[in-house]
Amino acid sequence: MTDPLKNLTPNRGDDEQGTSSELLSQVARLYYLDGKTQKQIGEELGFSRQKVQRLLQKARELRIVEIHVHSVPFLHTELENRFKEHFPLKEMVIAPAHPDEQYRRVSVARAAGAYLERVLSPGMIVAVDLGRNASQVASYFRPTRPIDCTFVSAIGGASLAGSEIDPDQICATFAARADAKAVRLNAPTFMENSQARNALFEQEGIKEALELARQASIAIMGIGAASDESILVRIGGQSEAEVHRLRAMGAVGEVLGNYFDREGNHLKSDLEGRLVALTIQELLDIPLVIVAASEADKALPALAALRAGVIDALIIDCDLAIEILKLAGVSDLPDTCN
Repeated sequence: MTDPLKNLTPNRGDDEQGTSSELLSQVARLYYLDGKTQKQIGEELGFSRQKVQRLLQKARELRIVEIHVHSVPFLHTELENRFKEHFPLKEMVIAPAHPDEQYRRVSVARAAGAYLERVLSPGMIVAVDLGRNASQVASYFRPTRPIDCTFVSAIGGASLAGSEIDPDQICATFAARADAKAVRLNAPTFMENSQARNALFEQEGIKEALELARQASIAIMGIGAASDESILVRIGGQSEAEVHRLRAMGAVGEVLGNYFDREGNHLKSDLEGRLVALTIQELLDIPLVIVAASEADKALPALAALRAGVIDALIIDCDLAIEILKLAGVSDLPDTCN
């Protein structure tokens, strides 16, 4: 079906007072539904970023756009309190559950994007992970104001260049939405051996990017499972044999390439000597580590990371929250949120 708004040509002589509702709808649709930045919309329609801001404000005033804040179900509040009883979290946000995985991921990403805007201030540095969840958070990060901050990759991913899960690309998306800066790490996730990695760390651009990431006030992370289908295996960074060895050591999941067992103990392996990323201690030194997760297989990895003390703010869907608490030994919980 042809989109009736697609070929509209705005009258650039209109001021906001006389702007057509069709144009306001088009701008609102590009921003809220298609996920484009105000800068991208301005370039597409021939407007300044400031005019796009005014058009979006006008669309809200005329109720072309209506923003609804849904009240949090009682169960969500109860689960959040249970988490804070068992784990030293600064923040716990539970998004609605849904049978469809993509819907759940979007629901969690929206909640994480809103939380990030709330805690982000000008001058802050944000370290960013690779992966689908970090990418989705960037896509649904919709700040209502420019934020003069810096997003920097906390892990290599140059072999993923152009991919939506590449950390440099994710940083660029975050920065575009906040009118902020992005710093590339421009390195692979893993090197061939520790000697090659150490030599890479001496290169000026790599050294500067990692040093900036170490100074971060906030980190946006995902959680990986110790699985043959994990993202680190799929991108060719580690082999299935290496994952098998880690599982034999008790590994259940990882954060930023650092593996943990079920009790949250950090499992050191030869893999870390090849890893181009912040170390686990450097990650622990960041004041606010935000982890977003939505996949059903992330319950045990999330529990391990919580027990390791890596997570400061956890943003997950309701069903995953129930599963994590059950694995932690909490009883008298419903089977699902539905």
